[in-house]
Amino acid sequence: MPPLVTIAIPTYNRSATVGRAIDSALAQTHERLEVLVGDDESTDGTGELLAELAGRDARVRVVRRERRLGMVANMDATLRGAQGDYVMLLADDDWLGPRCVEYTLAAVQGNGGRGGALGRVAYLRDGEEVAAGQPVALTDPEPAARVRAYFDAVSEDHGNTWLYALAPRAAIDRLSPLRNVLAFDWLHVAERLFGGPIALVDETLIFRALGGVSESTARNVRSSGLPAVHAKVPHLVIAREVLADIGWRSPVYEPLGVRGRAVLAAACSAAVPRHNARHVLYALLPESVQERWRVRG
Repeated sequence: MPPLVTIAIPTYNRSATVGRAIDSALAQTHERLEVLVGDDESTDGTGELLAELAGRDARVRVVRRERRLGMVANMDATLRGAQGDYVMLLADDDWLGPRCVEYTLAAVQGNGGRGGALGRVAYLRDGEEVAAGQPVALTDPEPAARVRAYFDAVSEDHGNTWLYALAPRAAIDRLSPLRNVLAFDWLHVAERLFGGPIALVDETLIFRALGGVSESTARNVRSSGLPAVHAKVPHLVIAREVLADIGWRSPVYEPLGVRGRAVLAAACSAAVPRHNARHVLYALLPESVQERWRVRG
């Protein structure tokens, strides 16, 4: 029997787009699916839409929160509520190509069921495809080297599509709960990579709508209830979180020992502002200079 794959979709007040995400999940060529939707107490008709979709297809399972958890906690709860042998996240305004699960599952199983896999990404704004950064394969045999390579690759300009890689549920269950901090997804992907490689399928399998919370750091900060100053110097805040997570906070990195953790934490933390130097410099400039920078484009 083919493995059960969970496509986990956290949502809040996205009645206009979540149906498309669910339909793309149900249209997969790999048919043994659970489409798990975590509804964070939506108020816009999303709940009614989800009930209708679940009534049409038994593979749709809807969990409505009894109280609002917030974006990060709802994502974590939805991811950890999966019942499949493998699990992948899908944003409620994105959608999948029909062979996404088939191809990424084959890539993971070809690696002995370890790590994760994702495809190339098409980014769209108002229905038109736009150029944006692509994920890369992160498959070095050494766990620490994979994590370093990830922080050399991830940036605000290139997004964090690795978050949507399909992976064994058992591997996800061993990771730390998602924390409500800036770039929580970067910390999560780094833990994933310490546990196993992420392969890249050379096919466009994910379609991402540009916009929403992920497009604006300030909006992300507001939506997550974080201090406003985090939007002022986001990459310095992220560097601090990376240093703490790898250096001492996350139990995932314990096999490295104290010295190994310190070395990896310092390298990865320093990579965040270094690879986002333009954004860091802009954030530290006086507002009058920022305005002239924006005008020049």
